[in-house]
Amino acid sequence: MEKEQYNWQQLVQYFNNPEDPALEKAIQEWRAASPDNEQLFGQVQLLWQFAPDLKVLDQLNVPAATVQLHAALPYNEQEEKIHTLPARRYKWFRVAAIGIPALLAAWWFYHVNTKISYKELRTLAGNIDSVTLTDGSRVYLDKNSTIRYPENMAKSRTLFMDQGTAFIEVAGNAVHPFILKLPQSSITVLGTAFNIQVKEKSIGITVKSGKIKFESAQNNEKTAVLIAGEGLEFSSATGQLQQFNAINSNEDAWLTHELVFVDAPLQEVCRKIETLYNVKIQLQGKVPVKKLNANFKHNKLEEILEILQAAYPISVQQQHNDIIITGR
Repeated sequence: MEKEQYNWQQLVQYFNNPEDPALEKAIQEWRAASPDNEQLFGQVQLLWQFAPDLKVLDQLNVPAATVQLHAALPYNEQEEKIHTLPARRYKWFRVAAIGIPALLAAWWFYHVNTKISYKELRTLAGNIDSVTLTDGSRVYLDKNSTIRYPENMAKSRTLFMDQGTAFIEVAGNAVHPFILKLPQSSITVLGTAFNIQVKEKSIGITVKSGKIKFESAQNNEKTAVLIAGEGLEFSSATGQLQQFNAINSNEDAWLTHELVFVDAPLQEVCRKIETLYNVKIQLQGKVPVKKLNANFKHNKLEEILEILQAAYPISVQQQHNDIIITGR
């Protein structure tokens, strides 16, 4: 029983700090030791994903919480239920009864003694807003976006985002990682700045500094570690994950009003201009193959178009939000 309890405590530590290589190795060895261990791991992981408040369970007195919960339950009734379970379910119950009650007891003990209050930041069309969290992290929200965050980050550093676009600067904390819960996935960071866009069926991420770990709740094998200058696209519909070089992505231009191009083709430059300035650009004629290296910050659209005409053999015609660029 002590050995099982020790494994449970390892699980709590692992889910709180999945990037610890030594702990990850110990958990993998334990999972591989028997099918029962693997099944128990899956059950605890499922509960963990659906109960974000459990991220602070490593701070609880788990044995004491277990005693309190078991004392409140009729022992004989529990015993009777165990013996009347069908044979095909008994094996799972015997394994899960060791770890799941401890998890539920800790969850019950936690909610009896403390409660995490969440606030919501929501933006409407045409609005950009920001909030500084109590741990020093800062969240910037683009239009039509929503995020929920703990009122007190000392209890939990887990946020929830269901839709929209955000740029997040995370304050470093080696003890408590910053976790962003997304539809069917999550991001774990220690200290970084990244841009995220949550759509109905996809998630886009680009990292500006530091490092993040992306995990899919659908498939444990769908994980990725991204560093500055890298990005990924994740399809929540198909579960497919694709990483890419984000040097020219400029996904945070909605916030910084800055476009940075490094050896970028003209087609890519035009796509980013379209997004930032809300215009439609049509390329005609012979498209120049020359790559662009430039940095535009707080420039007017007309200024950027003039620079492009100076850099390329092209002509530009603009009528309201429609722009035609013709190669000569």
